[in-house]
Amino acid sequence: MTTIRLAFFMCFIILPCLFADREVYPQGEHRAGREQAVEDYEKEKLAKFKQNIGRRLLTVKKINPAEFYESPDDLERKLNIKREKEGFVIMEVVQNQSGTMNFYQVKFDTGQIGYLSADGNYLQIKIKEGSLISVSRRGSAKKKDLSQSKAIASQAVELVKNHFTLADPVTGAKRSVEKRMMDQKMSSFPNLKWRYEAKEIGNNKHRVTQYAGEGAGPPLIRTWIVDLSTREVKPENLAAKELYR
Repeated sequence: MTTIRLAFFMCFIILPCLFADREVYPQGEHRAGREQAVEDYEKEKLAKFKQNIGRRLLTVKKINPAEFYESPDDLERKLNIKREKEGFVIMEVVQNQSGTMNFYQVKFDTGQIGYLSADGNYLQIKIKEGSLISVSRRGSAKKKDLSQSKAIASQAVELVKNHFTLADPVTGAKRSVEKRMMDQKMSSFPNLKWRYEAKEIGNNKHRVTQYAGEGAGPPLIRTWIVDLSTREVKPENLAAKELYR
């Protein structure tokens, strides 16, 4: 009887140990699958937001107007809209510094830059309430497409301007393409001028070209390929690659 009790007691000790490892892996796989699902959802949501880039709307002063902010990181600082109706264009989709909230960066007809919440179907809710009005561009559909293309091209140019190149050899600080140009102007080429242009080349990609010179002779031309779907920036020609060496 004592032997049977001892064997029964040992089963209680050994069996949980045998099956412990079998429970860990399915849970781990489930967790990984859940994380992948969340990541896919966030990508799909961001792609949906980006479809509104280039869209033109009117904000209307009503009892419950749409709220615009001066910065995505300070929701206490609301943008002051003075006129009863103010037109704006959605320029870009951005996040706050902590990456927890999405916003539309908008440019008003007055030149002001503001930020409108993109989360929780806020845009669609305000359109339904009538405090935001979707506006069709005057003229042909071709003009409307051109305006949207300019907004998207502007986004590609900004990605190149803010793309990091080699660090400063003295301070070690990271320098963007635009910062490198400004440093060159201040240190060596006081008459240096430059400009950018972007052209779509298909598959949500743009070629951004920089023309730089001091006025005498042909400009130095640098080109980058920008993938707006991934926000990846790649120097294309030798002159652009030299900034990264």
